[in-house]
Amino acid sequence: MTSLFCSVSWPRGRKPRRARLLERLESLLPWASLEQMISPNYPRPETGRPPYPLAVMVRVFVLQWLFDLSDESAEDLILDSHSAAAFVGLDPWKPRPPGASAIGRFRLLVEAHENDAFRFEIGLALLGAKAELRLGRIIEPRLKIKPGGVPPGNEK
Repeated sequence: MTSLFCSVSWPRGRKPRRARLLERLESLLPWASLEQMISPNYPRPETGRPPYPLAVMVRVFVLQWLFDLSDESAEDLILDSHSAAAFVGLDPWKPRPPGASAIGRFRLLVEAHENDAFRFEIGLALLGAKAELRLGRIIEPRLKIKPGGVPPGNEK
C-alpha cells in the first residue's frame, strides 16, 4: 500500500528528470538476472535481524553506480528523494531504508564478481535497448563556518 504522501503531486506538474530517468531504467534492466547473480552470495541469516530484500539492495546499487554516489550519499539520496525511494522499492513512511554500512557491504559483495560481471550485465541491457547512458554525479554544496566567524551586520 502506498502512503498518502507518496501519492500527492503538483497539479499539472511534470515529473522531475530523475524520476523520468529511473522510470525508464525500471523497464530496461533485467532485474531478475541481476538478482540471480548476487543471490548465491547474499546472506540468509536464520537468527537475528533479517537483511534487506535483495531486490531493494540491487536497485540501491544501480542508483549508487548511476549517480556515482558514496555509500553515505546513496543513503541520503534515498532519504531525500521520493523518486529514488520509489525506484528502490521503499515507501518513505515505512521502516528506515538501508544505511550506509549495509549499502557498503552490498557494494563489496557486487564488486567481488569476476570481471565486473554485474555492471557488464547492466551495460549489455542498455546496449540492447539502444540506450545511451552517461554516468553523472550529484554534487552537493558544502558549507564550512570558520571558528569565530561573525555573520555580516553583527560586527562590533
